[in-house]
Amino acid sequence: MTADQPQLPPADPLAELAAVVGCHTDELAQLSSRYTEVRTDLDALLADNAGKGTVPLPAPRWHDLEGEARDEAIARLRGWVETVFRPVYGHLAANLGPCWAEHDLALVVVDHLSETWAVLFARETRPQRVLSAQMEFLLRYMPAAADMLRAETYGCRDHSQRRPRAAS
Repeated sequence: MTADQPQLPPADPLAELAAVVGCHTDELAQLSSRYTEVRTDLDALLADNAGKGTVPLPAPRWHDLEGEARDEAIARLRGWVETVFRPVYGHLAANLGPCWAEHDLALVVVDHLSETWAVLFARETRPQRVLSAQMEFLLRYMPAAADMLRAETYGCRDHSQRRPRAAS
């Protein structure tokens, strides 16, 4: 066949298409296999906490919370402060002022600490990456957060020297 002669359409277009696709079966099989590997890795990452720890709660909006909803959120944090933060973190927790629950910044910091702590430490397994994250939490984040909490609450003039309210 020369370039001048017109090409006739294939007798069976589906057969032609099947022949073209058939040339790529190895590549398609490799892509499919790679997709399966990536999907398995992704599923493992997404399920990392499933049955092994906790999923963080949504962050409270301290600036909007009022009444019973605020009291419940603070009670949850008080429980963590009394059962984990103060007993475990020694001098880092010692400077948390007694009025911490009255400071929105302190509530934000304690909420982040408690949720991060739950994700890192309330788990059944501790693979190397989690162990590294636990160490980073202990050495890097906890001291910085404790400094913020101390600066915000320790010796707070508004709360540490409360005067009795005048009788109305």
